[in-house]
Order: sequence, then structure tokens, then C-alpha cells
Amino acid sequence: MKMLTSVTLSALLMFASQPAMAEKPDFSKTNAAKASYDFSQNRSATGNQLQPGSTQHDFSKTLAATAEYDFSVNQPATETEPKPSTQHDFSKTAAL
Repeated sequence: MKMLTSVTLSALLMFASQPAMAEKPDFSKTNAAKASYDFSQNRSATGNQLQPGSTQHDFSKTLAATAEYDFSVNQPATETEPKPSTQHDFSKTAAL
């Protein structure tokens, strides 16, 4: 049983460490890394283009937009006291 466990752990360690030991590609040796490379000659990307997302929310689809929604059921907002400033007084530091 110990032998099986040892072999299994050795095999797992060997397979798990291979990606860590893999050589990282050196992109500085590619054609695009050369100062003379002309990027304007590249083909334009086609297909699977992301559409810009809208930053505006459509409130007409919310529950409150329906005619049946009763605003009087909403809980009133609670008033809170303003919190004191959390700014540090640097005039009292030892660095002065």
C-alpha cells in the first residue's frame, strides 16, 4: 500500500510540475517585435466582435414601472447622523 501511495504521489508531482517547468515564450524574437514591423499590413479582425455595452439601465422593465406598483408600501428611509471626519491630522505626527 505504501508503494502504491508513493508511486501515485510521484506521478502526480511529476505531472503537476511540468507546466511550471515549461519554457516561457520569448516574444522579443518575433517579427512583430522588430522596429521595422508594419502593423498596418495586418488583416483586420472579423467575427466574434464585442458590441459596446450600454451603460444605461432600462427602468421601464423594473417592477416599479408597472401600473400596479404601490409606492406607499415602500419603507421610509431612515435618517442617519453624519459621521465625523476620518482625516488624519498630520500636524501631530512625529515626522514634523
